[in-house]
Amino acid sequence: MTRPCSLVVDSGAVLADPVPAGTIVVPLRIVFGEQVLRDGIDITAEAFYTRLARGDVPTTSTPSPGEYLEAFRASDAQSDIVCLTIPRTLSAMHESATLAARLFNDSGDPRRVHVVDTGNAAAGFGLVARAAADLCAAGERAEAVLQRVEQASSEVVMLGTLRTLTYLARSGRVPALVAGVTNLLDVRPIFELSQGEARRLALVRGEKRVVRAFQKSATELLDPATPLWLAVFHSGAPEPAAELREALHQAFSVGRSETITLSPVMGAYTGPGMTGFAAMPLRGAELDEVP
Repeated sequence: MTRPCSLVVDSGAVLADPVPAGTIVVPLRIVFGEQVLRDGIDITAEAFYTRLARGDVPTTSTPSPGEYLEAFRASDAQSDIVCLTIPRTLSAMHESATLAARLFNDSGDPRRVHVVDTGNAAAGFGLVARAAADLCAAGERAEAVLQRVEQASSEVVMLGTLRTLTYLARSGRVPALVAGVTNLLDVRPIFELSQGEARRLALVRGEKRVVRAFQKSATELLDPATPLWLAVFHSGAPEPAAELREALHQAFSVGRSETITLSPVMGAYTGPGMTGFAAMPLRGAELDEVP
């Protein structure tokens, strides 16, 4: 079946299972030593976190421009292909997708590719992608999809906390000394990711205070009366995630809700034990699903 518009995202996006019609997922790669595994194809999230728990150390590899170009060519879109990426400040994926789009748009194919930096990652990126995927599957044209992407990207709120900073320190994003001291003191940073930038909202000492800190920060950033699309996420920590989800349901009007396990490519940087949530207001036809 062809449709006016289709969607291309990478495997870090949190999408429904099965993937919505009209969406193509370009897999990232997880590397353990000399073993290269395609995210979501050769390794599941559960298997990945099992390997982390036993001490295996992963790295990641982003898709090449050729892989994005192959995805564009395989699209069933009649006229337009929307490709969403995480912030260019966090990954080379936007650059790869942009180069592939330029090659595709210059190839003589009548279809057009639109690459959008959503400014969001992990579950925040996933919510933007889900909203776009629903519109593509419903047969909406690119203009409507791009408008919703812009709106959703600006409205998503994503907060998270790490049980350990060790994995970020390995990537060079956090000094090893800071990670060691934070781990030793059992201090949990609560941070917000917005428009490609992370900022710390609070420092919490002890696991039991984390949910209260999330709830407090969330009420400062979200309208409790507006129906929300909520995605609670974790990296191998389902029980703390369930507690967080219950607390958020008590504090907000939640129209759509799910709990997800972070993809391996995100877990390679967060390590096990991360919890958090992404939320955005439901708009348009999305509100029809609110009970």
